[in-house]
Amino acid sequence: MGDSPKKIQKLSASQIPVRINLEKAMSLGVSQEKYDETIKFKKANKSAGFNQVDKRPVLTYQQIWGFDDNVAKWLRLFTGDILPQEVLLKQELKNIKDDGRLFLTEIPKDALEHIIDFFQDNITLVISDILRGRGGLSAEWFLVTRTNDNNLLNWVLKDINTVVNFYVRGGVSLSPRGSLKIGRVTMQRKGGTPDPTSLQFKINPLDLFEE
Repeated sequence: MGDSPKKIQKLSASQIPVRINLEKAMSLGVSQEKYDETIKFKKANKSAGFNQVDKRPVLTYQQIWGFDDNVAKWLRLFTGDILPQEVLLKQELKNIKDDGRLFLTEIPKDALEHIIDFFQDNITLVISDILRGRGGLSAEWFLVTRTNDNNLLNWVLKDINTVVNFYVRGGVSLSPRGSLKIGRVTMQRKGGTPDPTSLQFKINPLDLFEE
């Protein structure tokens, strides 16, 4: 990590809580000026799935990344945040499998291409935000551990820029299962509880052992 072990006199670790007030944030080294940005972009998930690295409502991502209302509409239909029968014509409704949401393969071709173009044009920003975050508590390192067949622990530690560059690779495309592949990141509907109508972004952290 760039520090000489001989010069280290003390090490400490702090767990970042899911909800954090100004006083706690400042105790972790966040300035008052950076508090709002830090809370908005901090990397801490409650009961997160093994591969899930970020999940939020579509409209929250729109505020963060600034995609237009058309992209927001179709992504909200994808997550079920708005229902197909609220915005689609009767003829269009006959062609969908689930009246609670649209699959990406059911989105009109031009709208899907618009979504893909947005994520392609902003792929580094998107992946940086979901892996690094922003503000005073943004991640600078990425640690992955695994247990091998002999029950021994292996680990890999990478600086966050290397990790972002790794997961950016591959471009943006529709996966065979109808999810959006953004580099090595998969964008899906959250589903289940809690937050059943949020977008979620997932990775396979073990891929970093290949880097």
